[in-house]
Amino acid sequence: MKAPRTALLLVGSPKPGASTSESLGTYLCEELEKRGLKTQTLHVVKAVRTEEATGELHAAVDAADLVVLSFPLYVDSLPAPAIRALELIAARRIGKDAACGGADAPPADEGGPAFVAICQSGFPEVEQSEIAIEICRNFAAAAGFEWAGGLILGAGGMIDGKPLRKLGGMMRSAIRALDLSADELAAGRPLPAEAVRLMAKPAIPAFGYRFMGNWGWRSQIKKHSDGVPVDAQPFA
Repeated sequence: MKAPRTALLLVGSPKPGASTSESLGTYLCEELEKRGLKTQTLHVVKAVRTEEATGELHAAVDAADLVVLSFPLYVDSLPAPAIRALELIAARRIGKDAACGGADAPPADEGGPAFVAICQSGFPEVEQSEIAIEICRNFAAAAGFEWAGGLILGAGGMIDGKPLRKLGGMMRSAIRALDLSADELAAGRPLPAEAVRLMAKPAIPAFGYRFMGNWGWRSQIKKHSDGVPVDAQPFA
């Protein structure tokens, strides 16, 4: 892996407005910029809607030395727009290499762009996201990227799309993980094991996160149920 000069953030969340996936990816890109990289951000949900937007996606990938995909876990995989974007990127890179005899592909001694995945979910257990990270690793191998590692964050609902810098101490482990990641990636090295460990470290104990989640659901039920019990069975 060579030291990158340009980085592309692909936001894999289909959520309109600010998302936790974008918050994590943006923080990493800001740190990469501090280390001299030029960065660009694209939302995959928009990039797969039209041929023109998909062309812009391909151009951005071609121009990047480092591609970062930040996405939320959907069941045990990626959101559909993110999967579609990876399929389009892989088909083009594989087809280009085969059709052109490698003429447009990177020289063999340089390798392809580096690829990093960041997966966050509402589950407190990071094990829930391991399959999704493996999917990303397999994509990188098939599409000619150099796999630089994956980060998993559990209990992502605590961020709720807010900038990490505004959350301060609550997300200190995630922030430290991204700082370490930026150091290594900017130097042309894959994600360090310490960054993976810190990102997976719970911000609060799992039982506390579940308690807060249940309390949030009950508050919404009370607000919107108009006094009807949640376990009501009017047609029983």
